[in-house]
Amino acid sequence: MHSRGEATERGPGLHEIPIDEDQNEKTVHSSGVSVLSFSEDRNRKDKRELNAQEANVLPALTRTKTIQISRPRPRPKPSSAHSHQLFDPVMECLLWDYMREVLIIVMMLVVLMWAALPLYWGSLAPGLSHAPNFKAWVVDFDGGPLGAFVTESVINSTKVGNRHLDWEVKPASQFSSLQDLANQVLEEKAWAAITSKHINPSASSTLYVARAYGDYTYDQTKAVTLYIEQARNENAAGQLITPIATELLDKTLREFNARDIAAYIRAIRAHPDAVETSLESPSALAGAWWKTVNLKPWNAAVASPMTIIGQIYLMLFAFILTVMSHQARQRLEAQLTYRSLVALRIGLPLVAYIPISISYAMLGLFFRAPFDAK
Repeated sequence: MHSRGEATERGPGLHEIPIDEDQNEKTVHSSGVSVLSFSEDRNRKDKRELNAQEANVLPALTRTKTIQISRPRPRPKPSSAHSHQLFDPVMECLLWDYMREVLIIVMMLVVLMWAALPLYWGSLAPGLSHAPNFKAWVVDFDGGPLGAFVTESVINSTKVGNRHLDWEVKPASQFSSLQDLANQVLEEKAWAAITSKHINPSASSTLYVARAYGDYTYDQTKAVTLYIEQARNENAAGQLITPIATELLDKTLREFNARDIAAYIRAIRAHPDAVETSLESPSALAGAWWKTVNLKPWNAAVASPMTIIGQIYLMLFAFILTVMSHQARQRLEAQLTYRSLVALRIGLPLVAYIPISISYAMLGLFFRAPFDAK
């Protein structure tokens, strides 16, 4: 150690040189080497020279321009869970992200709605405008005034508006019997058929005979028959075919009876015995009427939920399957190639749908749905 009172001077590239307070005397360095002490002015001069030498060897300064790079502002994160209100400033970014994702989902649902639902809405919205597309027949087996009046009235209904079926007149000679006509309706060659003969060979003559002889057993509904097949399409039969045909027959036969009964009364009013005889058959005096024969009724109520509401349930099941399979394959997605992942996402739902569809069919079979109905 240096003696007490020594002062130490440090210079660039210089060793430590102890300087004694007495600058005129010799001083012994701690290493044992004697050095000459020098004056303070000389020491300062040497120091300036060393500083000048260092300044000469310093690299030349160049002018630089500082460019400040703007970085995205970090989003504030909530400091702790379950401690912020909905409109706190720290929640602003997170709230906007959430609203943006919800808005994207809403827009996708709107697009899907307009892409899928118009297919169903459009099939029902026109309503009666579809009625002229349903082919129906009118067959005159009567050959008398009643058959001619009914045929004319049915054809005239197709000339006004669209509340009518596509009625077509078929000659009676084209059918061997009423059963033949019914079989062709069952074979779906027509949606409906109107005939002016059911049991008796001539509806008009049967009506007049019943009035003349007072036949109280006369059934006025045997004059005209409407054949339909409800099981072919329950909605079409219930909403279009049956209402339009029955409305037409009701109007037609009321007009026919009003004219026919008035003409009959004028013909027999001069014959009291004929009037009295006619009163013995009130049904014949009331005129002709019609009845509906449903060749194939819709008697499988369990088929309605299977074909309508059940399809909506199947879509929900498929959606649940998609959501759950997405969670199940999270560990696989990071390991599989793109082609393998696409094959997995397409193939597995198709395979998984097999047991779901079988179970759906077995549920209908359990409730005795008529899968073999024709």
